[in-house]
Amino acid sequence: MSQNICVKCNKPVIESAEQYEVFEKMHWLCFHLEFEHEGDPDIPCGDVSCPWWHIKVYREKLEQMGEDPSKVLESAIEDVISKQ
Repeated sequence: MSQNICVKCNKPVIESAEQYEVFEKMHWLCFHLEFEHEGDPDIPCGDVSCPWWHIKVYREKLEQMGEDPSKVLESAIEDVISKQ
């Protein structure tokens, strides 16, 4: 079985391989940034599936809850590493 290679970044498409043709032979994120994302690719766009939008929303919610988003992320990373 041949591996699907993204035409945008030239890396293997693994996670979204079943939608390789739908996303014009790209990763979902490469497709999103190429065709859907408006403006600076490092800033959230209006698409609720945009990963930067998710990060922004989570960060704001954590801050509303009185949590430091950086410390929450650091703790979560430490938890994952300790389970490996």
